[in-house]
Amino acid sequence: MTRIAPLATSHAGDRLVDGMRVFALPPPEIGDVRSVGSTVQAGEQPVTLSLRVLRTAVLVGGSAVGLGVVSLVPIGMLVWLLRQLGFGSPVTEALAAALSLVAAAVGAWFAAPIAWEVNGPVASCTYVGKDGLARYTWGDPLPRVVLRFEDARALVKVVRTRKKGETNRVEFDLRWMGRRGVGAAFRIHGFYEGERPAAGARPEHQEYLFAVAAERAWNEWLLRKAREDVESLGAIEIGRDARDVSRRARIGRGFIELFDGERVETWAAIEVDQIQVKGGTVVIRRIDPMRGKRSIERRYPGSAPGAMDNESFFPLALREIAGLPVEQREPGLGEGPRAG
Repeated sequence: MTRIAPLATSHAGDRLVDGMRVFALPPPEIGDVRSVGSTVQAGEQPVTLSLRVLRTAVLVGGSAVGLGVVSLVPIGMLVWLLRQLGFGSPVTEALAAALSLVAAAVGAWFAAPIAWEVNGPVASCTYVGKDGLARYTWGDPLPRVVLRFEDARALVKVVRTRKKGETNRVEFDLRWMGRRGVGAAFRIHGFYEGERPAAGARPEHQEYLFAVAAERAWNEWLLRKAREDVESLGAIEIGRDARDVSRRARIGRGFIELFDGERVETWAAIEVDQIQVKGGTVVIRRIDPMRGKRSIERRYPGSAPGAMDNESFFPLALREIAGLPVEQREPGLGEGPRAG
């Protein structure tokens, strides 16, 4: 039976507050719940997806008809002018019909995103557990999507930052690929603008906070499994480039082996003074203390940032299993999580 752990928090990491309305219980498949999120506040009436679609369709249809009717005046004037110039009835009637349809289509085009926002968002309730993720959408019955981590093959993450006026727009897309089939078994995607959402964030930021908490839980689950594999097999292997399977890393207690085609080099943790990881590319340095400068630098190419499976887990494994001096960063999309 799933339980909410005593130290469970919101996805932002702050304590669970009374104002958050959780309208579904966590499923047992995800294990003990670590964090909870909801886009619904106490006293709000959620909107179902079907109702949102229906309302949007009505508003879009009304806008299309309205603009089409309004356009009849200038279109009628144009038809009258063309007839004065000698154009026949079939041509002018066809032109009038085409212009009316274009006007209706333009009205629908501009009205659709506005109507969708006005009638939303769809209420959702999300859980991050020790062994998986869950999302419920408001409805009758409650639609849900559940991911058990053991059913996922890899996390594919894309984060893009775009300039929007004087602020930045950060778009994120996290897809857990299933062990069966080629599609995503679970997906979290969205965007935020301005400062990165943190504790006490608004409901519209729940998707980002859910993504951060989900990635952290996934990495913790991978680390537990990796430690078990190292205990039984001596090491784990991680691919550093999805396009070139020869580029991989073998990680064990106190060492790392880096493969690049036929090139294989082994480094003990005590031999490494600096290590830099960007995507699947690794740069290892040793410092000559007598001269105060680098004596050895080795570069092992791999996937660019954003193009590697389980990208944020790679530096975590280097630090926690091999004992390499990888920089520890604050949790956040595009960054490695704190060691749990």
